Amino acid sequence: MVAAGLGLLLGLGQSEERRFERAAASEISSKLGGDEKKVRVNVRPHGVGALQGDLTVAQIFAERFTLDELPLFTEPERNPSGRIRSLQLRLTEFRLRGLLVQSLVADIPECRYDFDLARRERTIRLARSGQGTGSVTVRGTDLAEWIDRKYAEIKECQVTLEDGWVRVDGYGEFVIVKSRFSVLAKLVSPDGRRVMLDRARITFDGVPADPMAAKVLLDVMNPVVDLDADLGLYGAVNVETIRAENGLMIASGRTQIPEKPAENTGI
Repeated sequence: MVAAGLGLLLGLGQSEERRFERAAASEISSKLGGDEKKVRVNVRPHGVGALQGDLTVAQIFAERFTLDELPLFTEPERNPSGRIRSLQLRLTEFRLRGLLVQSLVADIPECRYDFDLARRERTIRLARSGQGTGSVTVRGTDLAEWIDRKYAEIKECQVTLEDGWVRVDGYGEFVIVKSRFSVLAKLVSPDGRRVMLDRARITFDGVPADPMAAKVLLDVMNPVVDLDADLGLYGAVNVETIRAENGLMIASGRTQIPEKPAENTGI
């Protein structure tokens, strides 16, 4: 990932910097699926501090790809001798475990990587991540596709996101009823990991649902998205606010590069 910066870090000049940026982009691309994927990496060394592995900015741009989990992880056992003052992720139009995401933006300060490994093997492994801010944006049409795929009881649905509310209209076959339904609700995250329907008003075939029937539907649909269990984000995003506007769900909050799971090799 940050191998792109090694050219300048090792005093090899801008041509080598560009070569390492291309190599880094190729390494990340190898972890992603999709025939139309595009990946680009840019770095800016921090003056003479570059000789000690100090980067002002490392940027990763990727679009039109598929993946089952994040391609970036930290490895705490690594030597944190190198510094990335600002790691910036700009990911667009990608499918994460079946959910089409319009964009993921994250700015993460004070990341550390193994500079000795970088000098020795010209490869980068993150040792530590700071905590930054970011957002994930999903279109209502893509959220509807996700709900259709995730919940067997829901046979069809449409999602509208406007003025702070989400409206889900569709047809479902539930334990106590087979019916067209409509849900008007707020989107909230009680724990930073799950996106839930809250303050819901529910109808079946145009008739307000009784409490038991409403509970059955909400038990099926909540959580709408679990960032860790459904998407494999491993705590990379901690949602603090969710906006529903102009046909978009925008979840914002704290971001970090999570620690590598035991079964994952990471980047």
